[in-house]
Amino acid sequence: MSVNFKKTMILATALALAVTTASGQSAPQRWDLKSCISYAIANNIQVKKMQLSVTSSQADYNQSKWNLWPSLNAGISQSFSNESDISGTGTTASLTGGYSVKSDVTLYNGNRLKNSILQQQMLVKSNELSVAESQNTIELAVTTAYLQVLYAREAVTIAENTLKSSEAQLDRAKVLFESGYIAESNLAQVQSQYGNDKYSLVTAQNNLNQQILSLKQLLELDITQTVDIYIPDIDDAAVLKVLPAKEQVYNTALSFMPEVANSRLNIDIASKDIELARAGLLPSLSMSASLGTGNSTAASDGFVTQLGNNFYQNAGLTLSIPIFNSRQVKTSIAKAQIASQTAELSKVETEKNLLKEVESAYLDAVSAQSRFQAAVEQKDYAATTYKLVEEQFNLGMKNTVDLLTAKTTYLQAQQEYLQAKYTAILNYKLLDFYQQKPIEL
Repeated sequence: MSVNFKKTMILATALALAVTTASGQSAPQRWDLKSCISYAIANNIQVKKMQLSVTSSQADYNQSKWNLWPSLNAGISQSFSNESDISGTGTTASLTGGYSVKSDVTLYNGNRLKNSILQQQMLVKSNELSVAESQNTIELAVTTAYLQVLYAREAVTIAENTLKSSEAQLDRAKVLFESGYIAESNLAQVQSQYGNDKYSLVTAQNNLNQQILSLKQLLELDITQTVDIYIPDIDDAAVLKVLPAKEQVYNTALSFMPEVANSRLNIDIASKDIELARAGLLPSLSMSASLGTGNSTAASDGFVTQLGNNFYQNAGLTLSIPIFNSRQVKTSIAKAQIASQTAELSKVETEKNLLKEVESAYLDAVSAQSRFQAAVEQKDYAATTYKLVEEQFNLGMKNTVDLLTAKTTYLQAQQEYLQAKYTAILNYKLLDFYQQKPIEL
Protein backbone atom coordinates (compact mmCIF):
# COMPACT_ATOMS: atom_id res chain seq x y z
CA MET A 1 0.00 0.00 0.00
CA SER A 2 1.50 3.32 -1.03
CA VAL A 3 1.33 6.35 1.28
CA ASN A 4 2.71 9.83 0.75
CA PHE A 5 5.92 11.03 2.33
CA LYS A 6 4.28 12.90 5.18
CA LYS A 7 2.28 9.88 6.31
CA THR A 8 5.41 7.73 6.14
CA MET A 9 7.29 10.25 8.28
CA ILE A 10 4.47 10.32 10.82
CA LEU A 11 4.66 6.54 11.14
CA ALA A 12 8.46 6.54 11.29
CA THR A 13 8.50 9.25 13.97
CA ALA A 14 6.03 7.43 16.19
CA LEU A 15 7.91 4.14 15.76
CA ALA A 16 11.08 5.86 16.87
CA LEU A 17 9.30 7.00 20.04
CA ALA A 18 8.02 3.51 20.85
CA VAL A 19 9.59 1.08 23.30
CA THR A 20 8.73 -2.51 24.09
CA THR A 21 7.45 -2.05 27.64
CA ALA A 22 3.77 -1.33 28.16
CA SER A 23 2.01 -0.03 31.25
CA GLY A 24 -1.20 1.73 32.18
CA GLN A 25 -4.35 0.83 30.28
CA SER A 26 -5.04 -2.91 30.09
CA ALA A 27 -4.75 -4.58 26.68
CA PRO A 28 -8.00 -5.66 24.99
CA GLN A 29 -8.50 -9.23 23.81
CA ARG A 30 -9.16 -8.09 20.24
CA TRP A 31 -7.70 -4.92 18.82
CA ASP A 32 -9.92 -2.69 16.70
CA LEU A 33 -8.77 0.74 15.52
CA LYS A 34 -10.35 2.63 18.41
CA SER A 35 -8.76 0.42 21.08
CA CYS A 36 -5.39 0.62 19.32
CA ILE A 37 -5.46 4.41 19.33
CA SER A 38 -6.57 4.78 22.96
CA TYR A 39 -4.07 2.19 24.20
CA ALA A 40 -1.16 3.72 22.27
CA ILE A 41 -1.91 7.21 23.58
CA ALA A 42 -2.23 5.94 27.16
CA ASN A 43 1.06 4.02 27.06
CA ASN A 44 3.37 6.04 24.81
CA ILE A 45 6.54 6.99 26.67
CA GLN A 46 7.00 10.30 24.85
CA VAL A 47 3.47 11.38 25.74
CA LYS A 48 4.09 10.49 29.38
CA LYS A 49 7.32 12.50 29.42
CA MET A 50 5.51 15.50 27.99
CA GLN A 51 2.80 15.12 30.60
CA LEU A 52 5.54 15.35 33.24
CA SER A 53 6.60 18.61 31.60
CA VAL A 54 3.08 19.88 32.24
CA THR A 55 3.43 18.93 35.90
CA SER A 56 6.78 20.70 36.08
CA SER A 57 5.40 23.88 34.50
CA GLN A 58 2.48 23.74 36.93
CA ALA A 59 4.99 23.73 39.78
CA ASP A 60 6.69 26.80 38.26
CA TYR A 61 3.31 28.50 38.00
CA ASN A 62 2.55 27.81 41.67
CA GLN A 63 5.98 29.12 42.64
CA SER A 64 5.40 32.35 40.71
CA LYS A 65 2.28 32.97 42.80
CA TRP A 66 4.12 32.29 46.05
CA ASN A 67 6.75 34.87 45.03
CA LEU A 68 4.19 37.57 45.91
CA TRP A 69 4.36 36.60 49.58
CA PRO A 70 6.97 37.94 52.02
CA SER A 71 9.95 35.79 52.88
CA LEU A 72 10.68 34.96 56.52
CA ASN A 73 14.04 33.67 57.77
CA ALA A 74 15.44 33.05 61.20
CA GLY A 75 19.14 33.15 62.06
CA ILE A 76 21.25 31.93 64.97
CA SER A 77 24.97 32.59 65.27
CA GLN A 78 27.53 31.56 67.88
CA SER A 79 31.11 32.81 67.97
CA PHE A 80 34.06 32.20 70.28
CA SER A 81 36.79 34.78 70.94
CA ASN A 82 40.00 34.69 72.99
CA GLU A 83 41.89 37.97 73.42
CA SER A 84 44.53 39.47 75.71
CA ASP A 85 43.36 41.75 78.49
CA ILE A 86 44.45 45.38 78.71
CA SER A 87 47.34 44.68 81.11
CA GLY A 88 48.72 42.03 78.85
CA THR A 89 49.09 39.61 81.72
CA GLY A 90 46.31 37.23 80.70
CA THR A 91 43.61 36.37 78.18
CA THR A 92 39.86 36.62 78.21
CA ALA A 93 37.70 34.02 76.49
CA SER A 94 34.07 34.69 75.61
CA LEU A 95 31.18 33.06 73.78
CA THR A 96 28.85 35.39 71.89
CA GLY A 97 25.43 34.52 70.48
CA GLY A 98 23.12 36.31 68.07
CA TYR A 99 19.47 35.57 67.32
CA SER A 100 17.38 37.23 64.60
CA VAL A 101 14.25 36.99 62.46
CA LYS A 102 14.04 38.83 59.12
CA SER A 103 11.31 39.31 56.53
CA ASP A 104 11.50 40.83 53.02
CA VAL A 105 8.74 41.61 50.55
CA THR A 106 8.72 43.23 47.11
CA LEU A 107 6.12 46.01 46.97
CA TYR A 108 6.67 47.04 43.35
CA ASN A 109 9.04 45.98 40.58
CA GLY A 110 7.36 47.12 37.39
CA ASN A 111 4.65 44.40 37.58
CA ARG A 112 7.34 41.80 37.03
CA LEU A 113 5.84 39.38 39.54
CA LYS A 114 2.32 39.74 38.13
CA ASN A 115 3.47 39.30 34.55
CA SER A 116 5.58 36.33 35.55
CA ILE A 117 2.48 34.64 37.00
CA LEU A 118 0.51 35.25 33.79
CA GLN A 119 3.36 33.96 31.66
CA GLN A 120 3.81 30.81 33.74
CA GLN A 121 0.09 30.14 33.42
CA MET A 122 0.45 30.40 29.63
CA LEU A 123 3.43 28.03 29.68
CA VAL A 124 1.31 25.42 31.47
CA LYS A 125 -1.28 25.68 28.71
CA SER A 126 1.43 25.55 26.04
CA ASN A 127 2.80 22.31 27.46
CA GLU A 128 -0.70 20.84 27.57
CA LEU A 129 -1.11 21.69 23.88
CA SER A 130 2.23 20.03 23.14
CA VAL A 131 0.90 16.86 24.78
CA ALA A 132 -2.14 17.04 22.51
CA GLU A 133 0.13 17.45 19.47
CA SER A 134 2.05 14.33 20.45
CA GLN A 135 -1.17 12.40 20.96
CA ASN A 136 -2.35 13.44 17.49
CA THR A 137 0.90 12.18 15.99
CA ILE A 138 0.39 8.82 17.68
CA GLU A 139 -3.24 8.68 16.54
CA LEU A 140 -2.30 9.22 12.89
CA ALA A 141 0.58 6.76 13.09
CA VAL A 142 -1.61 4.03 14.62
CA THR A 143 -4.31 4.64 12.01
CA THR A 144 -1.77 4.27 9.21
CA ALA A 145 -0.28 1.13 10.76
CA TYR A 146 -3.71 -0.42 11.37
CA LEU A 147 -4.78 0.12 7.77
CA GLN A 148 -1.46 -1.35 6.64
CA VAL A 149 -2.35 -4.48 8.60
CA LEU A 150 -5.80 -4.66 6.98
CA TYR A 151 -4.24 -4.20 3.55
CA ALA A 152 -1.67 -6.91 4.22
CA ARG A 153 -4.38 -9.27 5.53
CA GLU A 154 -6.43 -8.88 2.36
CA ALA A 155 -3.29 -9.44 0.30
CA VAL A 156 -2.78 -12.74 2.13
CA THR A 157 -6.38 -13.77 1.37
CA ILE A 158 -5.83 -13.00 -2.32
CA ALA A 159 -2.58 -14.97 -2.31
CA GLU A 160 -4.32 -17.95 -0.67
CA ASN A 161 -7.16 -17.94 -3.19
CA THR A 162 -4.67 -17.54 -6.03
CA LEU A 163 -2.69 -20.55 -4.82
CA LYS A 164 -5.84 -22.67 -4.62
CA SER A 165 -6.71 -21.68 -8.15
CA SER A 166 -3.15 -22.35 -9.28
CA GLU A 167 -3.25 -25.80 -7.72
CA ALA A 168 -6.46 -26.63 -9.57
CA GLN A 169 -4.93 -25.37 -12.81
CA LEU A 170 -1.88 -27.53 -12.28
CA ASP A 171 -4.05 -30.58 -11.76
CA ARG A 172 -5.97 -29.75 -14.94
CA ALA A 173 -2.74 -29.14 -16.87
CA LYS A 174 -1.46 -32.57 -15.87
CA VAL A 175 -4.65 -34.14 -17.23
CA LEU A 176 -4.36 -32.18 -20.47
CA PHE A 177 -0.71 -33.13 -20.83
CA GLU A 178 -1.40 -36.80 -20.26
CA SER A 179 -4.21 -36.54 -22.83
CA GLY A 180 -1.88 -34.93 -25.35
CA TYR A 181 -3.65 -31.58 -25.53
CA ILE A 182 -0.65 -29.55 -24.29
CA ALA A 183 3.09 -29.96 -24.57
CA GLU A 184 5.42 -30.64 -21.66
CA SER A 185 6.73 -27.06 -21.90
CA ASN A 186 3.20 -25.79 -21.26
CA LEU A 187 2.90 -28.02 -18.22
CA ALA A 188 6.24 -26.69 -16.96
CA GLN A 189 4.93 -23.12 -17.26
CA VAL A 190 1.89 -23.97 -15.12
CA GLN A 191 4.14 -25.72 -12.59
CA SER A 192 6.41 -22.67 -12.50
CA GLN A 193 3.42 -20.40 -11.93
CA TYR A 194 2.26 -22.65 -9.08
CA GLY A 195 5.70 -22.28 -7.45
CA ASN A 196 5.55 -18.49 -7.89
CA ASP A 197 2.12 -18.39 -6.27
CA LYS A 198 3.39 -20.39 -3.28
CA TYR A 199 6.24 -17.94 -2.92
CA SER A 200 3.83 -14.98 -3.22
CA LEU A 201 1.75 -16.40 -0.37
CA VAL A 202 4.83 -16.69 1.87
CA THR A 203 5.83 -13.13 0.98
CA ALA A 204 2.34 -11.81 1.71
CA GLN A 205 2.25 -13.63 5.06
CA ASN A 206 5.68 -12.26 6.00
CA ASN A 207 4.53 -8.75 5.10
CA LEU A 208 1.44 -9.20 7.27
CA ASN A 209 3.59 -10.32 10.20
CA GLN A 210 5.85 -7.30 9.71
CA GLN A 211 2.91 -4.89 9.65
CA ILE A 212 1.48 -6.46 12.82
CA LEU A 213 4.89 -6.09 14.46
CA SER A 214 5.01 -2.40 13.50
CA LEU A 215 1.57 -1.87 15.02
CA LYS A 216 2.58 -3.84 18.12
CA GLN A 217 5.63 -1.61 18.59
CA LEU A 218 3.46 1.48 18.31
CA LEU A 219 1.26 0.00 21.03
CA GLU A 220 4.42 -0.57 23.09
CA LEU A 221 3.57 -4.18 23.85
CA ASP A 222 6.31 -6.45 25.14
CA ILE A 223 7.67 -9.51 23.39
CA THR A 224 5.35 -11.95 25.19
CA GLN A 225 2.13 -10.22 24.12
CA THR A 226 0.26 -11.13 20.95
CA VAL A 227 -2.03 -8.93 18.88
CA ASP A 228 -5.35 -10.27 17.65
CA ILE A 229 -6.44 -7.70 15.07
CA TYR A 230 -10.14 -7.16 14.43
CA ILE A 231 -10.79 -7.24 10.68
CA PRO A 232 -13.80 -5.05 9.83
CA ASP A 233 -15.91 -5.62 6.75
CA ILE A 234 -15.38 -2.55 4.55
CA ASP A 235 -17.54 -2.53 1.45
CA ASP A 236 -17.01 -0.34 -1.60
CA ALA A 237 -19.74 2.09 -0.54
CA ALA A 238 -17.80 2.95 2.64
CA VAL A 239 -14.78 3.83 0.51
CA LEU A 240 -16.74 6.20 -1.73
CA LYS A 241 -18.17 8.47 0.94
CA VAL A 242 -19.05 12.04 -0.02
CA LEU A 243 -16.11 14.30 0.75
CA PRO A 244 -16.66 17.49 2.79
CA ALA A 245 -15.83 20.91 1.38
CA LYS A 246 -12.12 21.68 1.53
CA GLU A 247 -12.66 25.13 3.06
CA GLN A 248 -14.85 23.61 5.77
CA VAL A 249 -12.17 21.08 6.67
CA TYR A 250 -9.48 23.76 6.91
CA ASN A 251 -11.56 26.17 8.98
CA THR A 252 -12.45 23.39 11.40
CA ALA A 253 -8.83 22.30 11.69
CA LEU A 254 -7.77 25.91 12.22
CA SER A 255 -10.15 26.21 15.17
CA PHE A 256 -8.98 23.21 17.19
CA MET A 257 -5.59 21.86 16.09
CA PRO A 258 -3.24 22.17 19.10
CA GLU A 259 -0.25 23.35 17.08
CA VAL A 260 -2.27 26.33 15.82
CA ALA A 261 -3.48 27.19 19.34
CA ASN A 262 0.08 26.80 20.61
CA SER A 263 1.48 29.14 17.95
CA ARG A 264 -1.06 31.80 18.96
CA LEU A 265 -0.30 31.28 22.63
CA ASN A 266 3.43 31.66 21.96
CA ILE A 267 2.74 35.19 20.74
CA ASP A 268 1.15 36.05 24.10
CA ILE A 269 4.07 34.44 25.94
CA ALA A 270 6.51 36.52 23.89
CA SER A 271 4.55 39.70 24.67
CA LYS A 272 4.95 38.96 28.38
CA ASP A 273 8.70 38.63 27.83
CA ILE A 274 8.69 42.18 26.45
CA GLU A 275 6.83 43.48 29.52
CA LEU A 276 9.21 41.62 31.82
CA ALA A 277 12.20 43.11 30.02
CA ARG A 278 10.72 46.64 30.19
CA ALA A 279 10.30 46.25 33.94
CA GLY A 280 14.07 46.62 34.16
CA LEU A 281 13.67 50.32 33.27
CA LEU A 282 11.37 51.00 36.21
CA PRO A 283 12.20 51.56 39.90
CA SER A 284 11.61 48.76 42.36
CA LEU A 285 10.43 49.14 45.95
CA SER A 286 10.92 46.58 48.67
CA MET A 287 10.35 46.50 52.40
CA SER A 288 12.26 44.63 55.06
CA ALA A 289 11.83 44.16 58.79
CA SER A 290 13.90 42.32 61.35
CA LEU A 291 14.04 41.49 65.04
CA GLY A 292 17.18 40.45 66.89
CA THR A 293 19.03 40.11 70.14
CA GLY A 294 22.24 38.61 71.47
CA ASN A 295 24.32 37.68 74.47
CA SER A 296 27.95 37.28 75.51
CA THR A 297 29.57 35.35 78.34
CA ALA A 298 31.95 38.30 78.84
CA ALA A 299 29.08 40.43 80.17
CA SER A 300 28.15 40.35 83.83
CA ASP A 301 24.40 40.25 83.25
CA GLY A 302 22.52 37.01 82.99
CA PHE A 303 21.49 35.39 79.73
CA VAL A 304 17.83 36.42 79.88
CA THR A 305 18.69 39.95 80.97
CA GLN A 306 21.13 40.33 78.08
CA LEU A 307 18.50 39.12 75.60
CA GLY A 308 16.11 41.78 76.89
CA ASN A 309 18.69 44.54 76.95
CA ASN A 310 20.04 43.74 73.46
CA PHE A 311 16.65 43.28 71.78
CA TYR A 312 16.27 45.48 68.71
CA GLN A 313 13.67 46.03 65.96
CA ASN A 314 14.28 47.32 62.47
CA ALA A 315 12.04 48.15 59.50
CA GLY A 316 12.83 49.94 56.29
CA LEU A 317 12.00 50.61 52.66
CA THR A 318 14.46 50.29 49.79
CA LEU A 319 13.91 52.09 46.51
CA SER A 320 16.14 51.01 43.66
CA ILE A 321 16.25 53.32 40.63
CA PRO A 322 18.03 52.03 37.51
CA ILE A 323 20.33 54.66 36.00
CA PHE A 324 22.93 52.86 33.92
CA ASN A 325 23.36 49.13 33.42
CA SER A 326 25.59 48.89 30.35
CA ARG A 327 22.49 48.87 28.10
CA GLN A 328 21.55 45.39 29.31
CA VAL A 329 17.85 46.24 29.75
CA LYS A 330 17.50 47.82 26.30
CA THR A 331 19.22 44.80 24.77
CA SER A 332 16.81 42.48 26.62
CA ILE A 333 13.85 44.50 25.33
CA ALA A 334 15.15 44.41 21.76
CA LYS A 335 15.69 40.63 21.89
CA ALA A 336 12.22 40.12 23.40
CA GLN A 337 10.70 42.15 20.56
CA ILE A 338 12.56 40.04 18.01
CA ALA A 339 11.28 36.90 19.71
CA SER A 340 7.75 38.31 19.50
CA GLN A 341 8.12 38.93 15.77
CA THR A 342 9.47 35.39 15.37
CA ALA A 343 6.43 34.03 17.20
CA GLU A 344 4.17 35.96 14.82
CA LEU A 345 5.94 34.46 11.81
CA SER A 346 5.79 30.99 13.38
CA LYS A 347 2.03 31.35 13.75
CA VAL A 348 1.64 32.25 10.08
CA GLU A 349 3.94 29.37 9.13
CA THR A 350 1.95 26.92 11.25
CA GLU A 351 -1.32 27.97 9.65
CA LYS A 352 0.17 27.71 6.16
CA ASN A 353 1.58 24.27 6.92
CA LEU A 354 -1.84 23.17 8.12
CA LEU A 355 -3.39 24.51 4.93
CA LYS A 356 -0.88 22.51 2.88
CA GLU A 357 -1.66 19.36 4.87
CA VAL A 358 -5.42 19.78 4.46
CA GLU A 359 -5.19 20.58 0.76
CA SER A 360 -2.87 17.63 0.22
CA ALA A 361 -5.15 15.26 2.15
CA TYR A 362 -8.19 16.54 0.26
CA LEU A 363 -6.52 16.18 -3.14
CA ASP A 364 -5.26 12.72 -2.19
CA ALA A 365 -8.77 11.72 -1.10
CA VAL A 366 -10.33 12.90 -4.38
CA SER A 367 -7.61 11.20 -6.39
CA ALA A 368 -7.83 7.99 -4.36
CA GLN A 369 -11.59 7.73 -4.81
CA SER A 370 -11.28 8.22 -8.56
CA ARG A 371 -8.49 5.67 -8.66
CA PHE A 372 -10.59 3.26 -6.62
CA GLN A 373 -13.58 3.54 -8.97
CA ALA A 374 -11.32 2.80 -11.93
CA ALA A 375 -9.67 -0.06 -10.04
CA VAL A 376 -13.05 -1.66 -9.30
CA GLU A 377 -13.95 -1.65 -12.98
CA GLN A 378 -10.51 -2.89 -13.96
CA LYS A 379 -10.71 -5.72 -11.42
CA ASP A 380 -14.18 -6.76 -12.59
CA TYR A 381 -13.13 -6.79 -16.25
CA ALA A 382 -9.92 -8.69 -15.47
CA ALA A 383 -11.85 -11.20 -13.32
CA THR A 384 -14.34 -11.85 -16.13
CA THR A 385 -11.58 -12.26 -18.70
CA TYR A 386 -9.57 -14.56 -16.45
CA LYS A 387 -12.62 -16.72 -15.72
CA LEU A 388 -13.40 -17.13 -19.42
CA VAL A 389 -9.78 -17.93 -20.33
CA GLU A 390 -9.57 -20.43 -17.46
CA GLU A 391 -12.73 -22.18 -18.63
CA GLN A 392 -11.38 -22.33 -22.18
CA PHE A 393 -8.04 -23.65 -20.90
CA ASN A 394 -9.81 -26.40 -19.00
CA LEU A 395 -11.52 -27.35 -22.28
CA GLY A 396 -8.21 -27.30 -24.13
CA MET A 397 -9.18 -24.25 -26.18
CA LYS A 398 -6.54 -21.88 -24.73
CA ASN A 399 -2.84 -22.45 -24.17
CA THR A 400 -0.90 -21.79 -20.99
CA VAL A 401 0.45 -18.46 -22.25
CA ASP A 402 -3.07 -17.09 -22.60
CA LEU A 403 -4.02 -18.46 -19.18
CA LEU A 404 -0.99 -17.06 -17.36
CA THR A 405 -1.30 -13.68 -19.10
CA ALA A 406 -4.94 -13.36 -18.05
CA LYS A 407 -4.04 -14.50 -14.54
CA THR A 408 -1.22 -11.97 -14.21
CA THR A 409 -3.52 -9.19 -15.40
CA TYR A 410 -6.13 -10.20 -12.83
CA LEU A 411 -3.60 -10.34 -9.98
CA GLN A 412 -2.29 -6.89 -10.90
CA ALA A 413 -5.86 -5.58 -10.96
CA GLN A 414 -6.49 -7.05 -7.49
CA GLN A 415 -3.36 -5.40 -6.10
CA GLU A 416 -4.32 -2.07 -7.65
CA TYR A 417 -7.79 -2.44 -6.17
CA LEU A 418 -6.38 -3.05 -2.68
CA GLN A 419 -3.95 -0.14 -2.88
CA ALA A 420 -6.64 2.24 -4.12
CA LYS A 421 -9.10 1.01 -1.50
CA TYR A 422 -6.90 1.54 1.55
CA THR A 423 -5.35 4.73 0.22
CA ALA A 424 -8.88 6.15 -0.17
CA ILE A 425 -9.82 5.02 3.35
CA LEU A 426 -6.67 6.51 4.86
CA ASN A 427 -7.16 9.87 3.18
CA TYR A 428 -10.83 9.99 4.17
CA LYS A 429 -9.86 9.27 7.77
CA LEU A 430 -7.33 12.09 7.59
CA LEU A 431 -10.14 14.44 6.61
CA ASP A 432 -12.16 13.11 9.55
CA PHE A 433 -9.20 13.87 11.80
CA TYR A 434 -8.93 17.46 10.54
CA GLN A 435 -12.65 17.88 11.27
CA GLN A 436 -12.22 16.71 14.88
CA LYS A 437 -14.17 13.53 14.19
CA PRO A 438 -13.18 10.26 15.88
CA ILE A 439 -11.16 7.95 13.64
CA GLU A 440 -13.12 4.69 13.52
CA LEU A 441 -13.77 1.81 11.14
